[in-house]
Amino acid sequence: MSTYNLIFAKLGPTSQVGNRPYRFASLVGACIGGVSTVLGVIAISLMLVLLPKEILGQSAATFLSSVGTLGVLFLGVFFIPFLETFLAQLLPLELAKMIGLDDKACVAVGAIVFGVGHYLNGGLAHGLCAAMAGALFTTGYVTMRPWGYVPAFWASYVAHALNNLLILYAVPFVFPSLG
Repeated sequence: MSTYNLIFAKLGPTSQVGNRPYRFASLVGACIGGVSTVLGVIAISLMLVLLPKEILGQSAATFLSSVGTLGVLFLGVFFIPFLETFLAQLLPLELAKMIGLDDKACVAVGAIVFGVGHYLNGGLAHGLCAAMAGALFTTGYVTMRPWGYVPAFWASYVAHALNNLLILYAVPFVFPSLG
């Protein structure tokens, strides 16, 4: 609850969260998804300017170009975020909680797991951006964890799905050079 009070108390008092945990998890996820997209665009822009293109690597999502518009929507926005949230947030964070790690350590674990997974599939730039996004998605998870692992998972999933939706559809429209 301390993470919720520290970051999201403006959404509503903790006494109301218990009555409607999925509503608050959705709000927390939407806030984090928007922030992660903005920070991701900034990070990508800085890396494109500051780092040589040879070391940046490909996007881990390059295979999506072969599945069509509906395939991209289903895989990139719904299915893959669900799977990655399960593998990179729920499993490692519940294990971290079992061994007694605090919220800050859990955020670090989530960022590392998410970043390494994307680095292995997409290279340095994708790994660095994913580590930052993973820290934010994990913050959503630990924020909602006092109300159960399902609302925590939902907050992280909503953040991830919204981030992917914006990165795949809005960012290329607004910033064609990044698309």
